[in-house]
Amino acid sequence: MKKEVKLDVYTPEEEVANAITHGVGILGALGSLIYLFTRPGLSPATFWSALVFSLTALILYTSSTLYHSVKAKKNKFLFKQLDHIAIYLLIAGTFTPFCWGVLGNTALGQNLLIAVWVIALAGIIFKVFYTGKLEFISLASYLGMGWLGFMMFDEIGEILSPKVVNLMLYGGISYTAGVVFYLMRKLKYHHAIWHLFVLGGTGFHAYAIFNYVVGYSY
Repeated sequence: MKKEVKLDVYTPEEEVANAITHGVGILGALGSLIYLFTRPGLSPATFWSALVFSLTALILYTSSTLYHSVKAKKNKFLFKQLDHIAIYLLIAGTFTPFCWGVLGNTALGQNLLIAVWVIALAGIIFKVFYTGKLEFISLASYLGMGWLGFMMFDEIGEILSPKVVNLMLYGGISYTAGVVFYLMRKLKYHHAIWHLFVLGGTGFHAYAIFNYVVGYSY
């Protein structure tokens, strides 16, 4: 008999908070898409790479919001699976504007872009079969994959601005600090608090992308 995957248990009030916090992320992702499509004169690399970021953010926040909104176990597990898959997509999607839109003509940018998307694909395959299991592997891979960004800090700082590196760093710190609350299972609203840190991480990176990367052309 196939063993049923255990779902996380939250109170109704917590689930409302969980859904609302990442529902805000949907609005932010939609706003970034509107901004991108109304910004004239972008190079193809800049436009398409920023579009990848916005779409992966939209996928993540939509799947997370739906996961915390539905009640049927079958649907809930499906959206949980999509939510966890979307984390890999957003991490790779965040690298894309920097690796392609800024460093696309360098070996570092090209190799790092390939590496993060290969890792994302491997993570997606892993989640198809192991959502709800071996969570420590997922968590370690999310963090390890994200912090590969340090490899391009020097180049990004030289080409754009040290301020961009700071924003990238702040985003990474926000995501990482949020993991502390994600693991504090006994703390009420711990998951919603973690969501706020995720929003903060995406916000820092979005600010860097849409204020510095968008408009750059190599």
